[in-house]
Amino acid sequence: MGGAIVFDMDGVIIESHSSWEKLHVYFSANETKRKENMRRYFSKEIDYGQWIREDVALWEKNGTLPHKDKIVAALENFVLIDGAKECIKILNENNFNLFIVSAGIDVLAEMVGKSVGIKNIWANGFEYDEKGYLNGRDVWRVDLLRKDNVMKQIMKEFNLKKNDIISVGDSKYDVPMFELSGLSIAFDPKDKEVIKEADFVICEKNLLRILDYIDL
Repeated sequence: MGGAIVFDMDGVIIESHSSWEKLHVYFSANETKRKENMRRYFSKEIDYGQWIREDVALWEKNGTLPHKDKIVAALENFVLIDGAKECIKILNENNFNLFIVSAGIDVLAEMVGKSVGIKNIWANGFEYDEKGYLNGRDVWRVDLLRKDNVMKQIMKEFNLKKNDIISVGDSKYDVPMFELSGLSIAFDPKDKEVIKEADFVICEKNLLRILDYIDL
């Protein structure tokens, strides 16, 4: 059939609630400060880019931020959702344009995309110095609360209309994607909001189930 399918990553393609959480645990970030940064973002005191920068600062040890190799090491042991590889293979064979749109980390999203066969990746990243260490600056591409902004970029760049797009997500943060999609699927939903706004709801944790609602 063709068209486009946009996937959230954490909880949809991989067994993970949050790639940010993985990094915070790996680098032993101060939990009190993490919660305060989160509160400030959701109360609109800071934007998403500043939230990224302030969270990254919590990983500093002895005046030095982590090396990119440590970021990779913290994230590389991801586990795919059942059926993910098989599902993506079938969709690629049917000429769908596939996308990952995640407010998580691009290093992980790129590894996941390579593993399953999705080339179009939108996720957040970091800047590094000449030796490969984080320099404290962010590469802010996807706002947790405004995935619709990325959807608009995708629609413009790939000349897509709303009815050309299917979106698959698991939380209220994916609802802005749903609003710009002709068909929306809540996969293993984590909250009532995403269930309410989805066209279809799948509670079984096997990504092959989305094929029940897609014309191939």
